[in-house]
Amino acid sequence: MRGGALNGADGALDSLVVLVAENLGYACRRVPGDVMLLEGANRLHVSMRNLRQLARLVPRDDWPALVSDHVTTIVTAIEEPLDLSDFELAQHLLRTRIYPAEADNGVLAARPFAPGLIEAVVVDTPTTVRTVTVEEMDGWPVSGDALFMLGRANVRADGPLQVDDSELGGVPVAVLHGWSFYTATHLAWLEEYVDIGPYGALVAAPSRGLIMAHAIRPRAGYRGTVEAARELQAQAHQAYEDGPGSLSPHLFWWRTGELTLLETRYDGDALVLPRDFLQVLTTLTAES
Repeated sequence: MRGGALNGADGALDSLVVLVAENLGYACRRVPGDVMLLEGANRLHVSMRNLRQLARLVPRDDWPALVSDHVTTIVTAIEEPLDLSDFELAQHLLRTRIYPAEADNGVLAARPFAPGLIEAVVVDTPTTVRTVTVEEMDGWPVSGDALFMLGRANVRADGPLQVDDSELGGVPVAVLHGWSFYTATHLAWLEEYVDIGPYGALVAAPSRGLIMAHAIRPRAGYRGTVEAARELQAQAHQAYEDGPGSLSPHLFWWRTGELTLLETRYDGDALVLPRDFLQVLTTLTAES
């Protein structure tokens, strides 16, 4: 959808959110950040970007049901909180989920994951996923790094992602995906999915259900790695726009478990990579 059609779709979704919110007893208004603010018994935020992405996946006739389910789930998760005081029961529901850094409102049990991304402890139930607050975490016998380790362990126990060996513009890429809110968490053990050598990998995590990785190989040389970066960057931007659950449109350099942001830019049609990364590519060229 473009132009007027896109604006019309936005208006329709806005109206549906307002209608559902008012039926649930909430006033509703737009605020900066492409967010709808619901004010009533609580203050809640509905990401309109994410809602638009979800709406693109279903026929327009299904939008009222989609919006009703989406907004009601958000409200219910806050108004009918779980009793998390019994940690022995709660610990099995805990996961860690990756969010954009702007999702951190200062009260979440969260820590930096990569530039522009945070890792938050969440409670996963059959009907909703909700974040854990620092106050809730402080009431448990396990907190800090140990709690994040527990959340990651539960994500791993849910099972592995599907891995497809693909090509983007002739560039070999491992595509990791799954119908899960926790796909990006698997970046913490990416080497278990992809054979990554000493030079690491180019990685993109554009949405909650998708990871793309290209292992850097000396035999590919300078030109091959730059081409891989160009293809991954383009795909990351598109997948970030498509969603749902947009995380980051950026390209990262994965090395020994650490994610470094590659601050790329375009000079005409050419992708320009950071100097320190280009120095590594120069070394690769010398070795190939």
